[in-house]
Amino acid sequence: MSFRQFPAIDANGENYVIIEFREEAASDTASSAPATRYELADGRHLVRDGRQFRTSGGELTLTT
Repeated sequence: MSFRQFPAIDANGENYVIIEFREEAASDTASSAPATRYELADGRHLVRDGRQFRTSGGELTLTT
């Protein structure tokens, strides 16, 4: 598993850090893309939509 962090901002100008987790591709499923998930530092999961990220409940929208 690898990860990277990158900055994002909400509609009120607050800064956040998004963490991208990428699973390494298994050798028997080399043709499939590795799974990627996004979270905030507090553990809330994010759903990616282009350059925007939203929490599952939609209470927070971030732009990179």
